[in-house]
Formats: sequence, structure tokens, C-alpha cells
Amino acid sequence: MITLTPFPPSSPPDLEEKPVYNMVIIYENAATGKRANHFCEQLIQELDGAALGIKDLWSFKVLDIPHVRRAAAEAASMANVVILALDGHTELPDGIKDWMEKWAGRLVGHSPILIALFGAADVKQEAVASTRAFLGTLAERAGLTFLHTLSQAAAADRLPAQPVC
Repeated sequence: MITLTPFPPSSPPDLEEKPVYNMVIIYENAATGKRANHFCEQLIQELDGAALGIKDLWSFKVLDIPHVRRAAAEAASMANVVILALDGHTELPDGIKDWMEKWAGRLVGHSPILIALFGAADVKQEAVASTRAFLGTLAERAGLTFLHTLSQAAAADRLPAQPVC
């Protein structure tokens, strides 16, 4: 079981207050964004007594804009959960890989959970395996918990991760 820690960590919690979680969604297209948004809402519901603080959504296309890329990295560096929503039919674009490397490099004293939501029907595709390996390596280097929607059998590789669905 994975436990989420509210951010920023506070002094002893007031029994009246709900823990607040900040989430960032990076999505490939409208369909993956919608799926990730729904996943985020379900996650908050399952964290009984929790509240959603900030939820930012950033598309792959807008991350091509330098000032937007910086703003998204700042938001993601403050999040408890970063969700990467992919259709899984193509390789992760180099620009998104670069953004993720820079984001992970900004995490000092804070380690959000990285969740990859793959949507491809054939999870054994080479593009999915390549993306999964990249994200697993990134998470390992940055000390992140990495969860994904692939079954362990489909994602059989050298990097441990825990499926979320």
C-alpha cells in the first residue's frame, strides 16, 4: 500500500482539517487528459477525508512553449502526485523526456509520486516498453515512487514499480 503525504508537511494535524493534496497532470491529448482527470478525482475520493488542493493540467503541446514549460515544472515540483497520461501508441516525445528530466532535477527534499496512465490496448508495444523503462529509470534516479497501469507481466523489465489499476 502506498501512503500519500500531504504537501507541504504541516505541524501536528488539526483533527478538523482534511489533508490537502496537490496534483499535476501532464497529458498527451484530450482523451488521455480526460482519463487522467477522472483518475485524479477517483484517487481523492479513495483517500478518505482528503481534499484536492491544486490540480494543474498541462498538455504535451503547451509544454513546447518555454515559459509554460517552466511554470509546469514549478507546479509539478510542488505536487504530491504527478500523473503522466499517455495513449501508449508512440514513443514519449523528446521534449517531454527533457521536461521530465528537468522537473526531476528540481525536486529537493520532496518526492512526489509519479503515476503513468497508459491507454494502449496492446501494452506489450515497443513504445510502451520504452516509455516505461525511461520513467522507471527517472524515478529510480530521483528517488520517486513510480506507479503505472501496466500489469507486471506486460512490464517485465529490471525496474520495480507497482501497478495502480
